[in-house]
This record gives sequence, structure tokens and C-alpha cells, in this order.
Amino acid sequence: MKLLSLKHPPKVQSVWRAVLAGMVAHPLSAVLFSVVYWVLRPFVWAAIYSEPYRSLPGPYPPESGEWLFVQGFGFCASVVAGALAAHWSPRKSKLPIALLVALSIGALFFTQFPLNASALRNVLYALQTPVGLVLGAVFLWRWQSANDAQPCGQPDLAHKAAQGRLP
Repeated sequence: MKLLSLKHPPKVQSVWRAVLAGMVAHPLSAVLFSVVYWVLRPFVWAAIYSEPYRSLPGPYPPESGEWLFVQGFGFCASVVAGALAAHWSPRKSKLPIALLVALSIGALFFTQFPLNASALRNVLYALQTPVGLVLGAVFLWRWQSANDAQPCGQPDLAHKAAQGRLP
């Protein structure tokens, strides 16, 4: 069985596969990040505060540091989704990323913003997904173009040729 490689694109690429990959990757990676956080959280709490962990009843208040930390999971999940959508899209196609950004902005009309949060935190809440999708795609495209410029299997030749040490 061959594992998925980000260096080489999949054999079948399309816009709709890329959108589907992004839509599936976002919640799955957010859940994965959250599970890892919930497993490690009591240990980190005990190390920092020297007392056992006590969970808050209900959701985090938007002005707390923990709420901001959990919003970072959404941003990281968006970066992963953007990179996977760019990986499954046709080469340098920006349409799947644009569709995912449009869907995320459209979803903002159906969400409730934290009313007692500052304007900066509301902006972070609103822009974390679109910005993360774009950054993930840009990171993958730049990484792929850097790997395309480097000869496969001979990473040291360009460096040696620049220094004039080729045999």
C-alpha cells in the first residue's frame, strides 16, 4: 500500500475532490487537536498551577485565555484543510480554495458571535477559517514549488555547484 505523499499530487485531481477534502479535513483535524488537548490538559494544568484540574461549567468565557487557545485549534484545522484542498486540486488552481473561503464566510451568517467579547476577538473568531484556508494553500504551493526547483534525489548538487566544488 502506498502512503499519501505531499510531494507528488494524487493521480485524479478535481475541484470537487479538493473541496470535499477540505470540508472533511477541517472538522476531523479540529476534533483531533481537541482530543489531544483534552488528554494533555489536566497534566499541563497540574504542572502550571500545582493543583488538580477543575473544569468550568459550560462554555469558556470569550475573554479567557483558554477560549483564545481553543480558537487556535480552529485556525490550525483551517490550515490543514487548506493544504489538503490545495493538494487535491488541479495544479495551481485557486477555485477550490475560493469555494471553501466563500463557504466559510457564508457559514458566518448562521453562527452566533460571542456577544460579550471584544471587537478584536470577534474579528479573530470570524477570520480564523478563511485566513487559515488561504495560508494552508499558500504554504503547500510554495513548498511544492521549492521541491520542484530542487533536482530529485540530488539535493547537494545545486549547493556544491554554487560553491564551485563539483568534481
